[in-house]
Amino acid sequence: MPGTVDDFMQRFGGGGTMDESQAAQYHDRFVSTHANDSQFDNGTYHQAATQYLGQLPDDQFHDAARNAVAQMPQPQRAGLLGGLLNALGGGAAATGGLGGIASMLGLGSTDPNKMSGDDAAKLMNYARKEQPQVLQQTIAEKPWFMKALGNPIVMGALTMVAAKMLSSRRA
Repeated sequence: MPGTVDDFMQRFGGGGTMDESQAAQYHDRFVSTHANDSQFDNGTYHQAATQYLGQLPDDQFHDAARNAVAQMPQPQRAGLLGGLLNALGGGAAATGGLGGIASMLGLGSTDPNKMSGDDAAKLMNYARKEQPQVLQQTIAEKPWFMKALGNPIVMGALTMVAAKMLSSRRA
């Protein structure tokens, strides 16, 4: 199990190295609600992860999202997509609600149980670009989603966390 936040900062913020297993363990500590992990700031992690996802090239995000959805058990997939659809539908009056979003994105379905991997990736990409707060909420509520996107994504998000933490320590 990885050590303290200072250990994390030395590895990510101080030029140290970290393998994918260690990164996965740090991810788990940042999203944990256990008292032993209280020094790992959930809010900073969720914000940094959302910011990192927002900076990814469209094709890289689309591939990661499509692959993540393909590997999710159906209940998790339906819960993730249903939550995104509900959150986006509430803030999408200007685009005609979910029907308008579905039409604009060319989705085959807005039923989370019937959406294809490509439809799911298009929906997630729309959320990350147009309503990043919805994606941040999803990351906070379903922390396994970041892991599902793959180790390179988790590593990038942790790098962003370290940058934010270094910046706040200097301030």
